[in-house]
Amino acid sequence: MGSIRLSDTTGSLFMDFRYGVGRFREYSALADNPTNRKKLQKVLDKIEAEIADGSFVYANYFPGSKALKRLAKL
Repeated sequence: MGSIRLSDTTGSLFMDFRYGVGRFREYSALADNPTNRKKLQKVLDKIEAEIADGSFVYANYFPGSKALKRLAKL
């Protein structure tokens, strides 16, 4: 189960979830408020549903992520 958390360093929200064999954190530029938390939670719920049914493609959600290099090695 993933979570929406607040970054201590940037003051922005980020998603923290498990995919495959690893833990991933993807940061947003969104400020911490109920509306933004709800938006990110909807995206995270969709990601987790796709992970569960095997249709999740990391690059579709996070095309510029540094984590793509890590995933390519697996």
